[in-house]
Amino acid sequence: MIFQLDYATVITFVLISYIGISLILFITGTYIMQIYASSKKWGQSFDIPLKINTIWLVVSLVIGIPLSLLYGDSVMIDFVRFGTNMLIGVVFAIKYYKKEKGEAIQFILVIQVILFIIAVILGNIFSVLALNVLGG
Repeated sequence: MIFQLDYATVITFVLISYIGISLILFITGTYIMQIYASSKKWGQSFDIPLKINTIWLVVSLVIGIPLSLLYGDSVMIDFVRFGTNMLIGVVFAIKYYKKEKGEAIQFILVIQVILFIIAVILGNIFSVLALNVLGG
């Protein structure tokens, strides 16, 4: 082998990567949701986007960290995050924005597609960084 990494280093990097991506998605998602809700004339407040994205962050960390430790940085985790966030987001968009199910699904779908693309890009960036930093 050219290089060897101990499990603690790999696990630490996977955790830092996953938590970092989750925090970036939290901030980005809050901002995107607020802008999109404002454009739809649903409200100018950051309160509702902050609540929904906080729920997404907590659920994402609770589900994603164990999956990251088991499978590493994988697009599959992004699909799990996408599906879970869609279900949770629709429920809370209906509750907080007081909209019909169809409107809430469309609203959350647009946001989740954008966040999914960002998550895949960030995951690839972190993977390249890992190869460069940890690999040599």
